[in-house]
Amino acid sequence: MSYNKLYKKNFKRKFGQVFLKDINVIKNIINLICPKINQTIVEIGPGTGAITKKLVNLVKYLFLIEIDIDLATKLTNKLSNNNINIICQNVINTNFFILSRRINQKLRLFGNLPYNNCISIIFHVLKYINVIHDIHFMLQKELANRIIATPNSKEYGKLSVIMQYYYNMVPLINISPTSFYPIPKVYSTVIKFIPRNYKININLDKLILILNLAFNQRRKKIKNSLRKLFSVKDLVKYNVDPSLRADEITIDQYYYLTNKVNI
Repeated sequence: MSYNKLYKKNFKRKFGQVFLKDINVIKNIINLICPKINQTIVEIGPGTGAITKKLVNLVKYLFLIEIDIDLATKLTNKLSNNNINIICQNVINTNFFILSRRINQKLRLFGNLPYNNCISIIFHVLKYINVIHDIHFMLQKELANRIIATPNSKEYGKLSVIMQYYYNMVPLINISPTSFYPIPKVYSTVIKFIPRNYKININLDKLILILNLAFNQRRKKIKNSLRKLFSVKDLVKYNVDPSLRADEITIDQYYYLTNKVNI
């Protein structure tokens, strides 16, 4: 069966699936992940197993989280191996603490995330950062650019500030739409996420509140968008220029304001 026929047969639009089919890209990704025999990898959305089958003999344990029961069944039949555990469920229902305790080591996560549910998955994984060694996620290039954006750029926003608190991130490769079936309308990017040792501890709910107020009115000066939380005098005291706009405030300044807000 040709690659296109194989992927067309297994494609379900409701899951936002795009299947990687380019052999050279698959090899490149495996090299970038650089799996070690004593490690555990959790693959989110293995699909037809294009990358999975290359990982099987390279690591100690391999957990596959697949929402599509038909694909999960086919993977079970295709990859009968003692080190493989296939979990058929939505990844946002997965408790990574339990998986980590089960094998008594931190997890390495990898996944070609569905375009329609990327951010929900990314935020779910944040809850388990203490049991994660590193992550390699394949994302829409536009979303990847937002995650790694720096101040004074149009991509810089709430997601940039939150993700850069939790991770050091390295964009690795861009992948052409023609490497997938069905062919998406966008390029993809593989990013490596490495959990950070936090400089300061912050309350995520407070950070999100500040970011929502700031970036939902991103063309307003910060003294206006954050006036419910900080006076101009407060901002000056905290070394934040009240005349700046949301995308001109540094990431560390947002963290500092989060620890100072009184709510």
